[in-house]
Amino acid sequence: MAPFYPLEKLRKIPGFEGAIIVDPYSGGKGNSVRYFSVAPRDNYMRATGLENLFVGGEKSGFFVGHTEAICTGSLAGHNAARNAIGMYLLQLPTNIAIGDFISYANQELKEEHADRLKFTFAGSIYFNRMKDLGFYTIDKKEIETRVKKAGLEGVFNKKVIK
Repeated sequence: MAPFYPLEKLRKIPGFEGAIIVDPYSGGKGNSVRYFSVAPRDNYMRATGLENLFVGGEKSGFFVGHTEAICTGSLAGHNAARNAIGMYLLQLPTNIAIGDFISYANQELKEEHADRLKFTFAGSIYFNRMKDLGFYTIDKKEIETRVKKAGLEGVFNKKVIK
């Protein structure tokens, strides 16, 4: 959320009446607190031990980059909406890059010294894995085929809450 979003406007949304903006690290001079902690989560992006909290981006696995934040945040938001209406949650399969990325990072974060790991499509430990698994491609047709094969074509275009 942008740090300049009008708090009074946010409080008019049901469920956010008591919302506050907390910025303990930068005193209002920034909107990024990086790599201090990760919320343990499942591959639905749901925080461990909480049925209604979903996380994405850096807080969900020391993910680096805007693509990683968009992908994990989109899944987290999508599943939060599904959870709110009692619908089954979506887990992306490991036969597509983002599904493997989420699952692999989750596995690795359980290891000792995991707090030193960074995951990104642009380098680091996941980049090599992506190449080894044959996920590294810019061929749009190949990517479309994988997504269709996984049964996920247009999954984020479908309205969950009507």
